[in-house]
Amino acid sequence: MASNGSHARDRRRSARHVVHNVQGTLHFSADARIMNMSLTGIAVETDTQLRVGRSYSLALRHGHDQPLRLAGTVVWCHLRTLRRSESSGTRPVYEAGIQFDQALTETASEIARILQATAVIAVEKRISGRFTVDMPEPVFVNATQPFEVKTISTVGILIETEVSPPVDAIIGLDLQLGDATLRARGRVAHVNEAPGSVSGRAHRLGVEFLDLPVEDRRTIEEFIGRSIAEDRAPASG
Repeated sequence: MASNGSHARDRRRSARHVVHNVQGTLHFSADARIMNMSLTGIAVETDTQLRVGRSYSLALRHGHDQPLRLAGTVVWCHLRTLRRSESSGTRPVYEAGIQFDQALTETASEIARILQATAVIAVEKRISGRFTVDMPEPVFVNATQPFEVKTISTVGILIETEVSPPVDAIIGLDLQLGDATLRARGRVAHVNEAPGSVSGRAHRLGVEFLDLPVEDRRTIEEFIGRSIAEDRAPASG
């Protein structure tokens, strides 16, 4: 049977502590279904809202080929519908148009080859326009986004950022805790619009750490301890 002292330590480790001026970088990959594609861009359906004007990297796989890696900028994105989900009730479904950043000869030839193999209608030798494609493989939309930490504990973190990955999405987190850099994986437990957000541009994500090593938990505990001590220290002057 655990002692009262151990219960108190567990509560301190899991308690959320408010922090200030702690920044980090979020990494996530969203699955998307290709709606149509051309040599210059792609339209996708995804459960993650993509930010208009922001650049994303794409990994497009066809068959057993190596993924074709592209970069593109979102030129439009809108909510299409709400879809029922067993884990979270309903989830939004977005449609987005991404314009490829560069139409390099080698990249364009790879896109043309995929279109030749997957276009639903016959494709002439000289390809132009957009084509519906028959590709069961998803395209992976990858993004990196800065965030600000609001609260932290050894089991999770609350952050504010511009992206809103779906609940249960697995993301990567890099954050600076004093002199220590922490890299972790987490599961998005909840997503809410941030207080005072303009047009829904900022979101607060509750993230549960996954497989956090003992040394990283210790780093968080030490950082929280220093933060508490600084908060309690009398102001000078």
